[in-house]
Amino acid sequence: MGKSTLKMHIIVGICLAFIVCFNGNGNAHDLPGFDNRKPVCLEYYPTNPSLFNKTVRPFVTQIIDRHGLEEWKATLLTNEMHRHLGLWSLIGAKMGVRAREVLDTPFDAIKVVSFAGYKPPFSCINDGIQISTGASLGRGTISNTLLGQPEAIFVYHEKRFLMAPKPEIRATVKQVIKDLSEKYGFQSPRYFEELDKVSVKYWLEWKRDEMFVETFLK
Repeated sequence: MGKSTLKMHIIVGICLAFIVCFNGNGNAHDLPGFDNRKPVCLEYYPTNPSLFNKTVRPFVTQIIDRHGLEEWKATLLTNEMHRHLGLWSLIGAKMGVRAREVLDTPFDAIKVVSFAGYKPPFSCINDGIQISTGASLGRGTISNTLLGQPEAIFVYHEKRFLMAPKPEIRATVKQVIKDLSEKYGFQSPRYFEELDKVSVKYWLEWKRDEMFVETFLK
């Protein structure tokens, strides 16, 4: 990220963060610190591999052991909401959990300014961010822009934390989409079937503390 781009993000982000902070519906609770997502309708989040389809089943235990239950819950719900295992939505889910971890933020307490826009594929990141942080359009605690970049500022009290996937992560996603599109046709049924298989492998492989360029804004 160049200096001019970073400056633009800072200016836009601070303005939008101000709007979000003063117009959002606030926290679901006021307990401090990184906590765990609690189910609303479920008794517990499923972790038994036998409950999952053949694409995900072999990876369930490995993903939980490698990344922890909180990321498992966030990414699982993101995939269900997003309707397929997408790489950008996966990145958004990991990004949100990472932001809460770094900022030591309770679930539902963080506010977000997204730069991903409304056009896929980058806009897919918004689904993962909302699910993993509890910041949502319904709560009025996330705002979006038309910049069309897979980046976001996470706001908690006086802290503002800018995150963007590293260039190698972006390059990997771009290459996967290109390869699958050339082989099966972009967004064909077979394309999505094979994308699910690729995405679950990166779900396991990518570590959220190694994926992002992270900057605290003043």
